[in-house]
This record gives sequence, structure tokens and C-alpha cells, in this order.
Amino acid sequence: MPLHRVLMLMLAGLLSACAQHVNAPTQATPMPETRFRVHDPERITPADRTPVLHAYLYTPVTLGPYPTIVAIPGGEWNDGDATDMRFVAEYLAQRGFAVVAIEHRPAAQGGLDQVLADLHAGMRWMVRNARTHRLDMQRVGLLGFESGGHLAALLALAQNAPSPLPGLPRDAMLPAIRAVVAGGAPMDLTTFEDTPGLRALLPNGSAAARRMASPVHRLHAEAPPFFLFHGTRDAEVPIAQAEAMTQALGDQGVKVELYRMELRGHTTTYLTVTGALQAAAQFLWRTVAEPESEGGP
Repeated sequence: MPLHRVLMLMLAGLLSACAQHVNAPTQATPMPETRFRVHDPERITPADRTPVLHAYLYTPVTLGPYPTIVAIPGGEWNDGDATDMRFVAEYLAQRGFAVVAIEHRPAAQGGLDQVLADLHAGMRWMVRNARTHRLDMQRVGLLGFESGGHLAALLALAQNAPSPLPGLPRDAMLPAIRAVVAGGAPMDLTTFEDTPGLRALLPNGSAAARRMASPVHRLHAEAPPFFLFHGTRDAEVPIAQAEAMTQALGDQGVKVELYRMELRGHTTTYLTVTGALQAAAQFLWRTVAEPESEGGP
């Protein structure tokens, strides 16, 4: 193996050990290990509609029904390529979860409303095909990195709200969400730096629109448990976003864990994500997979 590759792997290993897990459980959560199946992509858009969007399904090779995680890709709201979630999907499928990774159109093609509509379409495909693929719709969690984490938070807050949240759609066909995992995600768009992706998401650009689309400002006591992970030296999405969300969730009495990845920037967070992903998988097992989970009814 080339020396530079060896050094990169050593650095990744060292960084993976540099983390602070706020509100961590006192004991590790045991999880199964199993083989998994990668299914052919499934079209989630009608036959007469373009562009064609897909859901990508990964299931364990066990009896089921499976606790199910919806994975939402990142990319500053303009790169909804669900194949980017393959690594995390395979990791979770090996640990007993079914994973549905959903594509969405770029925000430039319709803003937040269109992106959320695409994700709802993918989740409705999941519900319609739950029996065929042995997906347990009573045990559903959401996961996303950067903009995908932001969208996962909004979807969960809207779906679990006791009454509709103004400006955010809630789909009666979809199940309540048991837990959310969000990594490197913007949670307060009122303080987030103006970017091309954010302008595409919210063409209005007003303070009211930013507040409406900010998970930290849409919290309620029925929110599911959250697991947030973030690099402490992230210059693109400062860790203050995750810290503010952690504080706000705690103020609402919602269970939350924050996995602080020391010395990591935005990119190195994902290059050395193994420790965070392991902790997130255990969190999802406690909150989504276990029948009497803290994220359950």
C-alpha cells in the first residue's frame, strides 16, 4: 500500500478516537450483524413525469419486519443523489435495519416545497411497498448529512407535530418518526451564511422564510429523539448550529445526543465518520428498533 494511503488511514483512525459524546448512554447497545441485500432502484415519480426519481432499498437477510431508516442525501439542497448514501445504508443494513435512500430534485427546480414533495413521494412508495419488503412502518427513523440532515429534521418535526406546522407539509399517509440522525446539518437558517444552495431553497430569502425553514425554530414537545454529529472545526456549517439545536431540544424535554468530532472540518467529518456512524447506529437501535423504544408511541 502506498505510504500516503497508509498515513491517511492512520490519521483517520486517530481522528476517529477524538470525539466527545454528549448525553451518551452509560453502556454500549448490542446490535445484530447480518448479510444484506441491495435491491434494484425503484421509480417513485409517475410514468409521465420528469425527471425520474428513485428510491434505493437495502434490506437485511433476516426474517423481518425490519426497523426502517429513510436516508436523505446532502449537497447543499442541490445534489439529491441517493447513491451517495450507499455506505451508510450498507452499514445500517448489516446491523438489522432496512434503509430507503430517496432522491430529490435540486432546490433550484422548485425550492423547499418541491424538495419536500419529492421526499414525501419516496416515503409514500415506502409505505405502499412495506408489506412486500417487510418494512415495519411502526419503527421508522430519518437520517441525513448536511442539507439532508436539515431536511430530515424538518420532515420529522412536521410529521410528529400534534397539529400542522404552518408552512411545512404533513402527509397523513406517512407514519410518525421515531428518531432523527443529522450530521453537519444547518439547523438555524436565520444565522446561516447566505449560499447559492440556500438561495435556491428559499428564493424569497426573507427572515420569515428562513425562520419557517429552520428546525431549531419549529421544535415542539412531540419531536422525536435526535442524534447530532458535527465537526468542531466545520467552517461551512459551524458546530454552533448543532449546539443550538441540542440546547433547544433539551429545553423542550426531547432526548438528544451530540457527538462532537474534535479537530474535524466539514469534509473530514465525513472522511472519518466511522465512530459517529457506530454511535448513531446504536442510537437508532435504542430509539427505533427496540419495540419499547424511547422514540415510540
